[in-house]
Amino acid sequence: MSKKYLSIIFFIFLITNAFSQKGATKIYGKIITKEMPVSGIIVYLEGTSFTTETTLDGSFSMNVPAGTYTLVCNASDYNPKTVKIVVKENSPEKINIKLIPKDALNLEEVKIKSKSAIQEVKESPFNVVALDAKSKYNSTLDLGHLLAKASGVKIREAGSVGGDMNITLNGFTGRNIKIFMDGVPMQGNSSSFQLNNIPVSLAEHIEVYKGVVPVEFGGDAIGGAINIVTNRTTNSFLDASYSYGSFNTHRSNIILGHTTPKGLSFQLNAYQTYSDNDYKIKSRLITNGQYSRETYELKRFHGAYHNETVVAKIGVVNKLWADRFFIGATLSQDHQEVQNAPANIEFVYGEVETSRKGIQPNLEYYKRNLLFKGLTARISANYNINSNKSIDTSSYKYNWLGEKTMAVSKGERGTSALSEFDNSNYSAMANLSYDITPSHSITINDVQTGSKRFSTSTAPEELVTEFEKLRRLSYKNVLGISYRFRQSQKWNVNVFGKNYYQKVIGPYNSADESHPDWQERSENYNTMGYGIASTYFWKFFQFKASMERAYRLPSDNELFGDENAEVGNASLIAENSMNYNLGFTINKEFQNSDAFYFDVNGYLRNTDDFIKREILVRTGTLTSVNFGSTRNLGADVEARYYFRNKAMIGGTFTMMHLYDNEEFRGSEGTVLNSHYKDRMPNIPYQFGSLDAAYYIHNIGKKESGNVLNLDYNLNYVGQFYLNWESLGSSTNKYDLPTQLSHDFSATYIMKGGKYNFSFEVKNITNEELADNFGMLKPGRAFYGKIRVYFMQRRKL
Repeated sequence: MSKKYLSIIFFIFLITNAFSQKGATKIYGKIITKEMPVSGIIVYLEGTSFTTETTLDGSFSMNVPAGTYTLVCNASDYNPKTVKIVVKENSPEKINIKLIPKDALNLEEVKIKSKSAIQEVKESPFNVVALDAKSKYNSTLDLGHLLAKASGVKIREAGSVGGDMNITLNGFTGRNIKIFMDGVPMQGNSSSFQLNNIPVSLAEHIEVYKGVVPVEFGGDAIGGAINIVTNRTTNSFLDASYSYGSFNTHRSNIILGHTTPKGLSFQLNAYQTYSDNDYKIKSRLITNGQYSRETYELKRFHGAYHNETVVAKIGVVNKLWADRFFIGATLSQDHQEVQNAPANIEFVYGEVETSRKGIQPNLEYYKRNLLFKGLTARISANYNINSNKSIDTSSYKYNWLGEKTMAVSKGERGTSALSEFDNSNYSAMANLSYDITPSHSITINDVQTGSKRFSTSTAPEELVTEFEKLRRLSYKNVLGISYRFRQSQKWNVNVFGKNYYQKVIGPYNSADESHPDWQERSENYNTMGYGIASTYFWKFFQFKASMERAYRLPSDNELFGDENAEVGNASLIAENSMNYNLGFTINKEFQNSDAFYFDVNGYLRNTDDFIKREILVRTGTLTSVNFGSTRNLGADVEARYYFRNKAMIGGTFTMMHLYDNEEFRGSEGTVLNSHYKDRMPNIPYQFGSLDAAYYIHNIGKKESGNVLNLDYNLNYVGQFYLNWESLGSSTNKYDLPTQLSHDFSATYIMKGGKYNFSFEVKNITNEELADNFGMLKPGRAFYGKIRVYFMQRRKL
């Protein structure tokens, strides 16, 4: 059945159900605080799917069947309020509620709030956690390092500020995990606008889906999905900050927004980052073409990075035709000096540089009760124009002392390159959801992404290779449909299916690495996936189980490379995996306002055609290949205890066993695999963190609202192998030893958050820390930050 006819049937189904509902009664009212109405307050009926949000004048309304309900109002800045109501048929019920602001600023590290947007995520049947970004606005974190605070998540870095960053989630890494911003895939964004350079202040909260992913995030993810929900406040505010730290690192950020009484709204976010990245590393030294026997401590001399980005949007809120409609654009650029090969620290560069620019116009549309009650529509789209430049034309070879010698040929990475290419790509998401009854709902979601890369090099003809001239095109479409059943507040289940389609045109090497013969190849791929997720609540326990047949289509960089450190492979096919998840959560609040949170999840992943990153030995660069079959069995745990508003202690721990499950290899599958059952190399098997925080209130003057926040963090990564564990003797295995590091921060908050001063120490004991292929990360570092924040609630 075609997508066109499927959509027609779906709309007929929606309309039929809409007109079949009878006996609905209107409940309405207004939410105020200190005699002033407030918008954006979540209002819902406990134990049902009926929910709404207050408009500009603080009013709300819902049509519900007759019955007895508990109406709940919730917002992060106010104490929650519940009201018992009795709704009679054809007898409208008016309820006015006054909310009281919370006395203390919310300072918890990572908190799952009750009955807010974050709570709605938590109560879904999927294995998901939510991170509150607001509590980290005073830190120097980027979005990537905030994610590291979630259980099951490990951030793996190339080392320096602005360096490549990969996310490991429940054993899957890199592009197995899809990243969304407000539901739209980020995979087409310029590398100048990625998790490693976006400040945490851009987000309101982050949702981390582990393993099974709902159709609302219709991307092709087998390891999980991360959705960054941006700041959507409609109040007038100004948020500005500046930080300075080790290695001459500067970060500045300014955000401002305003919404008029008539609903016209705009927001501007501008930020920049600069760092010399001149920290110390350890490596052998090459002199006159000879490697030293000893390893020396040496200083990076060619690693500077800077980034500048502006994110702007303008639109309207709370109109009859749209709850939210915004158009905007993101402009970003960065420049990076490349110090060494990504997989071999001994391959030193002294003149290799890359620069990137991105322009991304975008739009967002959201409307509840479109055409009739219960139908919600969301449309988001962006178009990315990315310019990329890579310079590698030096006639010299460098060592770690900065000494240079004349080379036989140009190009420090083996071949001379002055490449310039443009990417044009788009991402679009359309979502329709319909609440048939309070217990039944259905959702259709479609995500399309496409990209085109072409050379714009101005280099002489003899320097432009046949490989660079070949076309690179990719198109993806993921269509999903889901049905959800909710039995009051105790049990709900979600059943879904997805259709995956990809078309790729790109270069293919029909020979070997040393004598490549590049040709153009066109491939099409189409398949179906499916899944089920369920959750059950009992007292303060929540139980979850889910299963999915998932596919992950190769990304543009895997197919075509990044013109810098990664070589493309256009012959890649989709990974596929059977994912199983089982877990439970305890969320207990005590009478003395203390709270305890405990979450544990186990998972099993059986993956075929696993896409693995490998080193090209001749150049030290990377490429991706379809490896074969893998299996991963693991678990992650998170536990936290909150002592009222005075202290918090907690931590996360992940352990997994991801191993090669391909018993035979060779073209005919008859050669015994020498590393069968070996754990996959260059992937951490155990990691975790321990957090502790202490809050000292009203310093200097009683009821001043000033708070001193002291935070300590312990990071742990267990030993893991960088090559197959069966290779080499027991005393001669290439591995990374167990890593322990300590961080500390102190933040002084004045006048309820208007003025903020922070001091951070990273890696207090100056440990040797490394992630990918043993690339050392910065040692001990100090940072200071000043932030001012002014906010005025909208007056009507």
